[in-house]
Amino acid sequence: MRRTKQDALQTREAILDAAETLFYENGVAATTLGHIAASAGLTRGAIYWHFSNKLELFRAMQERAKLPQEEFFDEQACAGRRSLQDLYENTLEALGHLERDERTRKILTILLFRCEYVGEMQDAMLRRADAEATMHKAITGIFAAVQIRGELKHEWQPKEAATAYVCAVSGVISEWLRSDRGFDLTGVGARVVRSVIAGFACSSARVACLEEMAEARAAANLN
Repeated sequence: MRRTKQDALQTREAILDAAETLFYENGVAATTLGHIAASAGLTRGAIYWHFSNKLELFRAMQERAKLPQEEFFDEQACAGRRSLQDLYENTLEALGHLERDERTRKILTILLFRCEYVGEMQDAMLRRADAEATMHKAITGIFAAVQIRGELKHEWQPKEAATAYVCAVSGVISEWLRSDRGFDLTGVGARVVRSVIAGFACSSARVACLEEMAEARAAANLN
């Protein structure tokens, strides 16, 4: 029977679905193309018809999901959003997306915890590294704008502030994924982000999320 283009696309998606599941469950190194073929109900030949090797398959699997740093922290997403409040809101949007989107969550887990970046898989690191470099550049731009307005504490420089901020948010995400969603990501994340932003903002800066935090503390003290 002649294979149609639709058949080929369905087979390709079945391969990627199987790879995503096995990489997530067993790790990339422990998963062979034979395992993926068996899980998808296909032959190894069917795998090679679509992908020349595991690295090519891995890259295609990655491309089916947009990483939070790509969607919420590239230059386009941050254009015109140059305040600490904007940074807070962008971060919460990214955390919310990660909570809601199962595919993004799985692929980020694979990238962080299920893949050894050695041998042929070293090239698999490139997309993640590029996305993180773009995110760092965008956040540095936000802190630079905040500094120009005189709202950044004098002990911080934009690039250093961006590094500290990324470390804090990445730490929350990594722990959430490592614990298999063991806590409320947006709830805990919002509190962490507000606390971190409070460490950057000078006393004269007007930041809505910090004002909300101060009001909540005041209300708690009254009770």
